[in-house]
Amino acid sequence: MTEDILRRAAAEARSAPEPGWVDISAHIQQKLRSVTRRSRPILAEADSGGPLYVADHVLVSQLRVAINALPGCELSRVSFVGEDGRATGAVVEVIASYGQDLAALGEQVKAITFEVITDLLGPVEPPFGTDGIDVTITDLNDR
Repeated sequence: MTEDILRRAAAEARSAPEPGWVDISAHIQQKLRSVTRRSRPILAEADSGGPLYVADHVLVSQLRVAINALPGCELSRVSFVGEDGRATGAVVEVIASYGQDLAALGEQVKAITFEVITDLLGPVEPPFGTDGIDVTITDLNDR
């Protein structure tokens, strides 16, 4: 009987809305919409051969999707190396699952990073290949 009363009380407490919650939620949503994220433009080559700039967060988003698709790997951080607005390399930090071949994973991350960069930016001048990409495993997890 006591369990029944506690179960009903818990159900009632869960179903009763918190006073002012809707107002708080709308306020938080408005604040989140006003937050901006600065992004660095990176020089790319348009199909026409002319210059085109791609925001670095576009590259980071694409890298996150591609690298996170690798089993036991998650992108932690990436920064692009270069000058005059051109990407001439990248420093990539990932979190990996314990027990896998980390050297092989690093080579996969390098290849994927280079592929994403060249897919989005076009031919990279000066060409840097995977040698221009440094990968660091910053943490291990047990997933």
